[in-house]
Amino acid sequence: MLDLFGEVVVTSEDLERWVSALAPGFSLSEHRMAYYILHWNVADKVRRAKLAGTFDATIENARSQRAYLTRRLGITSA
Repeated sequence: MLDLFGEVVVTSEDLERWVSALAPGFSLSEHRMAYYILHWNVADKVRRAKLAGTFDATIENARSQRAYLTRRLGITSA
């Protein structure tokens, strides 16, 4: 989605979805998530993924891979 100036719209929800899928350890607290978003240029990564049309697929692939590894390694949530 583009805004009135032709720029890609990146919302805080987009940033949260990206971090929770690709770096879930950083989504445990607001402070850690903010640090990750700032220092790993998450907004730029989200913007580029949206432009390339891979944003949703990237998130889904990360979640699928994590679920597969969890099943494969026999990890259960407590």
